[in-house]
Amino acid sequence: MKSFNFMKKEQSPANEDNDNAASSSKPEPKPEPESKPEPESSPAATDTSSGSKFSFGSPFKKKSDDEDQQTVATTPSPPRKSSSGSGSSKKSEKKAAQSRQLDYDDDDDDDHQTKSSRKSSSSSSCCSYKRIIASSFCIALLTIVGVITWRYGPWAKNSAIVESLAADTCDGCCNGLKSNCNLAANKVLFPMVHNAHSSYDNNFVGASNTKPLEEALVAGYRGLQLSTCMCENFLSKVLLERDEEWGLGDSNLGFCHTACGAGVRDPKDVLTNLKIFMDTNPREVLIIEFDMNDGSSSDLRTALQYSGLLDYVYHPKDEYYIEEWPTLQQMIDDNTRIILFGSGDGMESCPAYDCDDGMLYTYDHFAQTLTDGSDLTDCDATISGDVFVGYFLMNHYRKSKLKMPSPQRARELNSFTNLDSRMESCKGKRRPNLLAVEFWDEGEVLDFVKNENAKKDMVDGAASEENGEEQDEEEGEDEDGAERGLRGRESSGNRL
Repeated sequence: MKSFNFMKKEQSPANEDNDNAASSSKPEPKPEPESKPEPESSPAATDTSSGSKFSFGSPFKKKSDDEDQQTVATTPSPPRKSSSGSGSSKKSEKKAAQSRQLDYDDDDDDDHQTKSSRKSSSSSSCCSYKRIIASSFCIALLTIVGVITWRYGPWAKNSAIVESLAADTCDGCCNGLKSNCNLAANKVLFPMVHNAHSSYDNNFVGASNTKPLEEALVAGYRGLQLSTCMCENFLSKVLLERDEEWGLGDSNLGFCHTACGAGVRDPKDVLTNLKIFMDTNPREVLIIEFDMNDGSSSDLRTALQYSGLLDYVYHPKDEYYIEEWPTLQQMIDDNTRIILFGSGDGMESCPAYDCDDGMLYTYDHFAQTLTDGSDLTDCDATISGDVFVGYFLMNHYRKSKLKMPSPQRARELNSFTNLDSRMESCKGKRRPNLLAVEFWDEGEVLDFVKNENAKKDMVDGAASEENGEEQDEEEGEDEDGAERGLRGRESSGNRL
């Protein structure tokens, strides 16, 4: 028993020194809230681990003791907690737990706010889409109402009959020049308005012209292309007179292109104004071409008869082709100053002397360039039927990229330079005697036509020095060669 007590006394100072050395060599770590301190071993446990009491003085025991001392010296002992340290540790653990709980609550609040903001954003986006759709619908509805009001309001049915259509011309002139009087009708270049009934001044949508055909006649145009159609009952009641005195009491006849809803002119107004022009200007010769559609030919002929225009129509004495057309002066003297052409709606070729109402079939007498505006630089013609033609129509207009008539393009195409360049391409070929344009008030069409006709200046049947006999021979070659060369060639299609 004494030896055991002696050993204990020797070990206690060593252990204390080692503990002091370990604590002095390394600072005491801060307490960790989660970790639990290991229980201190009792002396009995220490003795048990070192062996029995009979092992004292054994070399193995001493070595083991040295190793234990080194281990104790190098390994820091666990922190010792006093009663006050244990209390502060518990408080720290409690605060940390509360902090974590607050963090969890903050995270929950953030998640809740995020979800709420997402719902709010989604709701606002949905509302924005609904507002955009509703606004677009309202704008479209207002636009439709505006167009209908503008198109079919009481002001859309105003009369277009003009009291005075006097043209500014010179004494003794025929279609603006004295030199034209001795030229055959098919030797004079006629400026012509394509879709002459269609104008923005007449409330047309996508019109081919800005100003009406009446102003074009006064300005100097002597050719008109007109399209007829049959309107729906409702539109005809709103937009047309349906005059019983003209035999149109139950008729839906109108001058329009494609559809009455896009614009239409009353046949009574148009034909009455043409009659007034012919009455007012006794030295002017007109060429009118009708493109008939929708079964409108019968009503058109009825309207022509009531209008009095047929009294001015020229009736040839030839059959399917006319070898020699009268001069403008001869037509003026005979007061047959309208040459009438027509096609469509079942109309067929007819002998010139036997065509109903003097309306000659267009493709018995017309050659023309392409109508789609795909090539406005050449002078090539197409024709339907194997006939000798007296007229060559140059179509000189082009639609926009949206397939709509374009005043901007017309301004360029109708310039003197552009027209002269295209006419130059006709050298050695058949030269046009009809020039069809759109937006007739753009450019210098009338100046160009006057200049071209002045080149053909012939007085009393004699050629001027500018043209000479060489031009006569060239024109003769054109008639015998180029015109015959057109026979049997296919037509490029109906006029647009």
